[in-house]
This record gives sequence, structure tokens and C-alpha cells, in this order.
Amino acid sequence: MIASTLVDGAFQGAVLCLASLGLSLVYAVFRFPNFSHGDLITVGAYGAAVGASVGDGAPSLAAAAAGAVLAAVAVTLLADRLAFRPLLVRRDGASIIIAAFAVGLILRNLVVLLFGSDPTDPLGRLEIATPVWNAPLFSAARLTAMERSVVLATGALIVLAHLLLRGTGLGRELRAVAENPELAGVCGIVVPRVRRLAWAIAAGFCAMAGLALILLGPVRPETGAEFLLPALAAVILGGLGSIGGTLAGAFLIGIAEAAAVHLGLAEWRQAISFALIIVVLCLRPAGLFGRAA
Repeated sequence: MIASTLVDGAFQGAVLCLASLGLSLVYAVFRFPNFSHGDLITVGAYGAAVGASVGDGAPSLAAAAAGAVLAAVAVTLLADRLAFRPLLVRRDGASIIIAAFAVGLILRNLVVLLFGSDPTDPLGRLEIATPVWNAPLFSAARLTAMERSVVLATGALIVLAHLLLRGTGLGRELRAVAENPELAGVCGIVVPRVRRLAWAIAAGFCAMAGLALILLGPVRPETGAEFLLPALAAVILGGLGSIGGTLAGAFLIGIAEAAAVHLGLAEWRQAISFALIIVVLCLRPAGLFGRAA
């Protein structure tokens, strides 16, 4: 049971990681919670659906991924240009949060207008053969080949994100802008360019989260928004602005919810995960890896 709970928790945590990383990055760089993040995940999912429908053959994973990334990045940069950037210049925190809610609602209704409100599952016929990954630990949790693929792909994306943020010039610039944008500008960093790249990277995570969701089953216009609260919880649990903390928070929530399901408390799984957040924040108000202000 323990092995099954850990693997199920790792699977749930992996999907939640994809949904949380972009949210954490945006908060680290721009210092506001992007409440349209869940609907950007939906945009990525439907972008994947459009990409997969290109051509007359079987759905293509590469085409679906390309469609997800193009849709999420284009919509995110447009939302930044029209809504977020003018308010960030004015440093009007309350207006930015309201604008984020408005952007999310607009995106959700546009998805309904363009694709309808019925669930879509264009990648249901896509099969991924993974005989090498039939390890006993995976088998104990009865994960499907698609679920195993999502877990391992998420792990690869986490490693790439770490290498990007810690081992490249762009990563250093992102950390500098997140720490002090004025000083970063004085030091020669082109802050607007770095901020646009931050939005694009966050949108890339939204795209991968949307792709994962549509690979795992039918997606509705509200699916991404349903991930907003757990993703925000993972960011808060790990520590606002801490990428590593977000990963830890996502996996802790995933394991807590998996344990609740295995104990027959499936209807209480979100309550248990949020109770965990309360306990952690009572002990560490800044989160697991957050720094006190």
C-alpha cells in the first residue's frame, strides 16, 4: 500500500508540478498571483487538440505539443501586452489581480465560443508504448503507459528547468530581475526582454500541463481552472517565489491526496491537503523553502 500510495502521489504531484511551475515563476518575477493561470492551461490543452487534428492520419504527439506551446505562448504574451504590462508599470496591485481574474474569464468564454462546452478528447487514440518502464514500483500502482509517460516527462522537464535557471545566462538574468529589477537594469540587463521571456517560459509550462491533461482524458473549458487552487496551494506550501519549494509542495499535496484515496477518504482529499498547508504554514509562515520578508 505504501508503494502504491507513493507512486500514485508522484503521478498526481507530477501533473500538479506542471500546473504550478509557471505560476511560481510569474510570482517570482512579477510579484503577483496570476489567477488566469488555470485558463492558460486550458488554452494549452485546446491548442494541443488543434495541433493533433492537423492532417488526416492518427494524432501526432509532436503536433499536439507544438500546438499547445504556440497557443499558450501567443495568448500569454497578448494578455501581458494588453492587460498586465500597463498595470505593472503603474504598480497597481489590486488592479492587476482583478485583471488576472478578468483575463481568465475571457479566455474560458472564448474557449466555449470556439470549441463548445462539451469535453474534447482528440488524443484518446494515441498510444505510447513503454515496455521498458514496467518496473514493479509502477506496476504496484497500476499506472497506465500514458500516466508513466507523464511522470517521466515531467521529471525531464524539471531537470531542464533547473538547468535553465541555474546554469545559463538567461537563468541568472531571470533571478536578477526577480530579486531587484531596477538594479538589474542598471547592470545592463534588458528587463523588458527578460520579463517577456519569463512569460513565455511560464506559458510553456502551461502548455505542457494542458498537453498532459488532454493525454490523460477528456478536457472541458473549466478543466484548467480546476487546477488553479491546488497549484496555488502548492506554491504557497513550498514558499512564494521558490521554484524548488513549488516542486516539493506539489509532490506533498499529491502524496497527501493519494493517501486519502487509499484510506477511503477520497471525498476529503482536498480538505486533507489544505489541512497540511495550514500545519506547515503555522510552523513555517514563509512556506517550506520561502524566505521571511
